[in-house]
Amino acid sequence: MYEMEKKQLEEICHLLYQRNLVSASDGNVSVRVNDEHILLTPSGRNKGMVRAEEMIVCDLEGNVVEGKGKASKEYPMHRIIYRNRPDVRAVVHTHPVFSTAFALAGKTLPDDYLIEMRMMLGGVALTDYATPGTLEMADAVAPFLADYNAVLLKNHGAVTWGKSLEDAFDKMEVMESIAKTIIMSKVIGEPERISPENMAKMKKK
Repeated sequence: MYEMEKKQLEEICHLLYQRNLVSASDGNVSVRVNDEHILLTPSGRNKGMVRAEEMIVCDLEGNVVEGKGKASKEYPMHRIIYRNRPDVRAVVHTHPVFSTAFALAGKTLPDDYLIEMRMMLGGVALTDYATPGTLEMADAVAPFLADYNAVLLKNHGAVTWGKSLEDAFDKMEVMESIAKTIIMSKVIGEPERISPENMAKMKKK
């Protein structure tokens, strides 16, 4: 069932690992294959080693339809995103170092340092703290679903969602690149913001 989609999910997991966006078994990735089923990475598997045949097929309630492993305990967070955003086909949750550093500090990424933020992400929200693997996680993300495609989870990690698996991956990669660049810039000196006038020009486009 869904062999092509499973292979695509394997490839994205390996790419997340290669790009240092995820380590060992942390994080989880899902794809909405249709209105009945969601494809999800198995709990406890290293994303750099997970294979297509290990992917879990779940229904919208989180019940395992196909697969021998367990669905991630953070599945409710994926489910609430899909339920509130019909346009979203994939969700990526990881613990990237630089983005998570912002989340640990209780800060989100400024949208007026680099144009990639406005052009590719549109903005990044910061959730309240919620215990991983609980329904609180879904509740923490819910307020931002209408207006954002990326959030930082306070003291935890990051989540992006998109119209495809590649789109969700790209958002995560861009967010981490922005976070890294800002932090490295602060080593040299205080980053200079793009002026409000120039920010307004981007809005017009």
